[in-house]
Amino acid sequence: MSTKGSLTDISLPEIFELIEKGNKTGLLKLCAFSEIRTTPLVFYIWVYQGSIVAAANRLDQACLVSLIAKHQGVRNRIVVELAQSCPLDQPLGLCLKNRFVLEKKHLKRLFQMQVLQKVCALFELKDGQFEFEQNIALPTREMTGLSVPLAVMNQYCLLKAPSDGSSPLTKNYNLCCERGRDSTPRLLLGTN
Repeated sequence: MSTKGSLTDISLPEIFELIEKGNKTGLLKLCAFSEIRTTPLVFYIWVYQGSIVAAANRLDQACLVSLIAKHQGVRNRIVVELAQSCPLDQPLGLCLKNRFVLEKKHLKRLFQMQVLQKVCALFELKDGQFEFEQNIALPTREMTGLSVPLAVMNQYCLLKAPSDGSSPLTKNYNLCCERGRDSTPRLLLGTN
């Protein structure tokens, strides 16, 4: 099932609230037009049971690989080879952590760059279209293994959190290995 609409009728925080309250899983596609650009800005946010698990500006499942290569000082080709050896049913970040390629702090930093910073920038959009498709397969190659509830994301972004990572949110989340109501590791706040 797909839900479509305009950001002039319903804001991104309101969309997040509806998705979280419904405990939805799916893909939120945002499309914004700009006077500066000839092509629309398109962004994708994957949600699992009301929490963001990944975000990207394309659907080729190569954004996280590029981010890892760029910020971990590893050649893109090597990261691609490592990613190809990871199981398709496991988030790429967790697989690389389990293989001692990444540490927990790297996963947190990658999640901050991939999701927190990018999604907060989308809160500036006032005009554009959205589409939410439910029950879409999650892109494990774009997932660090961390997630953040949409309500927390709303609070974080609406507070205009500093991009230098000094927000309490970015300092107080951990990768949880315990399984809660789902099999996806959760982003926990206020735990060490």
